[in-house]
Amino acid sequence: MRHAQLRAFHSVATWGGFSKAAEKMAISQPALSDHVRKLEEAYGVQLFVRGTRSITLTDLGRKLFALAERQIEIETAARDLLQRARNVEEGHITIGADAAMHALPLIRAFRTKHPAVRFRVISGNSANLIERLEAFEIDFAVVADVPPAAAFSARLLREDQLVAFVASDHPWANRASLKLTELATTPLIMREQGSETRRLIEERFNELGLSPDDVTEIEGREAAREAVVQGLGVGVVSSGEFLQDARLKRIAIKDWQATMREWLVCLKSRETLHLIQSMLTVVDEMAGSASQS
Repeated sequence: MRHAQLRAFHSVATWGGFSKAAEKMAISQPALSDHVRKLEEAYGVQLFVRGTRSITLTDLGRKLFALAERQIEIETAARDLLQRARNVEEGHITIGADAAMHALPLIRAFRTKHPAVRFRVISGNSANLIERLEAFEIDFAVVADVPPAAAFSARLLREDQLVAFVASDHPWANRASLKLTELATTPLIMREQGSETRRLIEERFNELGLSPDDVTEIEGREAAREAVVQGLGVGVVSSGEFLQDARLKRIAIKDWQATMREWLVCLKSRETLHLIQSMLTVVDEMAGSASQS
């Protein structure tokens, strides 16, 4: 049974005749009649009782019409669903971020245009989020390092300098700046392997031949922050991620102008999907607005 045959049968049954059905389907009446005839012949059945001026459904025809109605309803619902998705009227986007605060402006800007789209934000370090992106577990990753592979597409979101921070009762709390060499000789709080901040610090220490005396590794940004609050050591973070907190003091690193960039990364193979494309458009518009301000 061909789909066109079932559609033709449904249209004739709905409109009560071949002429009206052909008009509604925008095909010729002979073509419509041929679809119905071939459907009946294929199964050796009669679906309509054809009178001189009217047609009626047989018992079998009424049963088939009920099934055809359900199929047409499902097709219509499926088409509507896909149309809404194409127009970004609904859907879900999952964003992985090394700091959730970097994803929030994106979500706010996107939902201004597409309020029905729902979001989920998960956290992790840069390496972990890229792995999840490759595994299709998330749609976007907001990370501090762009993977070199050609499989990824990236948009720059922000750029900040790295700064040190200490507890408000730390001996350095009143200092405006410090040297990188001092960080190597004091208890230091470091994120887990895979953190871009840690990678930059260790890379610079290696360039200078420095080896920190006392490092406490803490998994997770918030946990590392709390370790600094508790006086376990000095932390390093991008200036954009340092939130105002009476328990903490920010200190500039005067001999190291390291820059931390945050990127929105997606798989290049998914750029043509409407939700992905719409998010990239929003990011480009945000970048354009920022450059004009």
